[in-house]
This record gives sequence, C-alpha cells and structure tokens, in this order.
Amino acid sequence: MRRATSAMTGFVIALVVMILFILSGFIAGLRQTVMRSAARDNFIVLSRGTTSEPDSFISRDQYEIIKSRPQIATDASGQALISPETITGFNPNPDEGVGSMFTQLRGIYPVAHQVHRDMKLVQGRWPAHGAAEMAVGRKLLARYPNLAVGNDFRFGKRTWKIVGAFSDADSARESEVLVDLDVLGQEVHFGNGFEALHVVLRPGMEDAFRDSLSTDSRLKLDAMSEHDFYARQTNFVDQLRALGMVVALILAIGAIFGAMNTMYTAVARRTSEIGVLRALGFNRLNVLTSFVGESVLLAIGGGVAGEILGIVVAAATGLSSNLLNVGSYLFRFQLTPSAFLSGMIAAVIIGALGGLLPAWRASRIGVIDSLRAV
Repeated sequence: MRRATSAMTGFVIALVVMILFILSGFIAGLRQTVMRSAARDNFIVLSRGTTSEPDSFISRDQYEIIKSRPQIATDASGQALISPETITGFNPNPDEGVGSMFTQLRGIYPVAHQVHRDMKLVQGRWPAHGAAEMAVGRKLLARYPNLAVGNDFRFGKRTWKIVGAFSDADSARESEVLVDLDVLGQEVHFGNGFEALHVVLRPGMEDAFRDSLSTDSRLKLDAMSEHDFYARQTNFVDQLRALGMVVALILAIGAIFGAMNTMYTAVARRTSEIGVLRALGFNRLNVLTSFVGESVLLAIGGGVAGEILGIVVAAATGLSSNLLNVGSYLFRFQLTPSAFLSGMIAAVIIGALGGLLPAWRASRIGVIDSLRAV
C-alpha cells in the first residue's frame, strides 16, 4: 500500500516538474528571440507616449532634425547611422485562411543593414532601392516555403519578387520581411513620415541624446535603448508564464497532500522504529529531520522523473525541433540550465512541505508510547 501511495505521489510531482520544465523552455526560447533583436549602443525613437512601433509616427522633418544630432555614430563615409522604418502587418500565406500567422513587413533603407549589425544575407541579395522586392527572414522562410527566393508574392496592389533571405542572430527579425521603405510607403500610404527610428549612438552619448530630444520643442519624441524597448515587449511572456504557473500550482497542491499522506502512513507504520531511535539517544529534531529528508528524497526522485519525462515529451511532440510561434514571433524551444533548476527546486519544496507535518507528528510521539509498539 505504501509503495503504491509513494509511486502515485512521485508521479504527481513528476507532472508538476514536467510542466515547469516545458514552460521554462518555452518562455526562455521566446524571451531570447525577442531580446536578441536589441543591439549594444542602439536606441529606438518613437513618438511620445507610445510603446510599440506600429503605434508611433515620426515626420520627415523630425527625422532630419534628429539625423543631424552629433551623438549619432557615423560610418566610414560620414553617413549617420540612423534607420527610419515603417512596419505593417503581413500574412505570409493567405491561402491558409483563418489559421494563418500574421507577422510584420518592415520598410527600410540600405543604412538599416549597418544599424542592425547582425543582419546577414544567407541567400540571394537585398531588395534594390525603388524596386518591389522582398528579403525574407530565415525562420519565416523555414515555416513558409512559398516565400522561397525567386518566387513572386502578391501584396497590396503589387506583385513583389522575393530576392533574398537573411539571418539576424536568431532574433525576432528573422520572422519578418524586409522591403524598400519608399516602395512600401507608396503601397500603404502611411504619410510623409515613419513609425520608428533605430539609431547607433557614440559611446557615452546616451544621456545627451535623450536630453537633446526632450529639450527640443519641435520633437515630441521619446528615446530608449533597444534593450529596454524589447524588454518591455516581453511583458506578455510573463503573462504566459503566470497562466502556466497556475496549472502547475494546482498540481503542486495535490502533490503536497499526496506527499503528506505518504509520510503520515510511514509514521504510523514506523512508530516502533521511532521509539528505538529515541531510546538510543536521538532527539526530536533528529526524528523530524529524518522524516522531512525522506519526503524530500521521494520528491527529488519524482523531480528527476519529471525532467526526463519533459525531455521525452518535448522530443515526441516536436517542441525541441520545430519552430513555434506566439503572435508574430517565431522561436525555438530552449532547454536552459534554469529550466532544469526550477523543476528540481519545485520538487524539493513540494517534498519539504508535504513531509513537514507528518515529521512534526513523528517527533512528538513519546518514547514510552512508541516503545509499546515494539
């Protein structure tokens, strides 16, 4: 009976650990993909009060004012490293219907390839200025073969030629499509302006650049580092984590009661053993520690089984090999050390909480009462 109870408790603990393990790998992959879009020394400029690129608007006059700021780095030819960009929604496969993923189509100038320094061609070439041409991120290309280099794609009123595929250090930009900014502006009629400016600043010029924007009455714009901007974009990841934690918490409560029941049974069966230990000089703290330790060891066994089960489930369902998507982001499941660590910490906590009350009861059994059971 005790073996069956212990096995059931270990199984529930394994389920809790498996959920936390898979959730941690899912969250780590998504967060890592978004954060890799940020580059050191890069800032993003948006219209004041907005928190995302599609909600912003920056006029060409404002762009020209910012472009002349001395805090902005330049390339070897003296060109300011500032990339005006326009973003619009993009359906990579309209034939899929309701289940189709929507991502972003980004209009840029050639300077963007220097601003976003990790963008590299993996096939073909970049879109030519003034031409209806596209370059596709490699993750998007892997999910949608219809976006292969050489194919035509109908978007808006134009037929676009796909001329290249690019990588970007496994970032969220690999889920996007790049086109010439002026051609996109003719298509979406965004107006005489842009949605965002990505800039490379000279080292140590961050505060001066922010101040130059806030003190110029012509510029009602905000600037922040790309790291801070993309960190804010991952707030929804915390919401996903919270939903998963609710499920894990419900199972964890069941596992705690299961561990408690197992250890109460152990205490009832081992009353005489407790008496012998007390007679040999073991105090109440020794008894309490031994029963809590036994419960923790049971939980650790369940935790190890849960992590093995998590690896098997991730491989069997394709989590560890296939591209996943949340919203417009394509990413890969990431097994990080924190995923393993969080699962084992949860197992230890469940074991300690489940064994504490039974261990306390065992430690309070009197020596004479326990010896009567011998």
